[in-house]
Amino acid sequence: MSKTAEADDRGRIVIPHEIREKHGDRYRVVELDDRVELIPLDADPIEGLRAAVGDAFDDRSIAEIRREAREGARRDAAADLVEPETDDLR
Repeated sequence: MSKTAEADDRGRIVIPHEIREKHGDRYRVVELDDRVELIPLDADPIEGLRAAVGDAFDDRSIAEIRREAREGARRDAAADLVEPETDDLR
């Protein structure tokens, strides 16, 4: 579906009813080099994330996912640590 919309004197754009019915009332406005896009936002962002990644997080709580992400970040950071070079001043 493609529609044309114009901003009013206050900069507001009306999203057509058919589009709001299908995608909801909340959108992220993303400015790209050559255009602006509206990305629909789910009422529950966690459910939106689950829908986007499929069953990757099934049967796991947000706390478990957060803990695993932090542990992975710590492991990655530790793997990137390099022993500082020491100059022997003797």
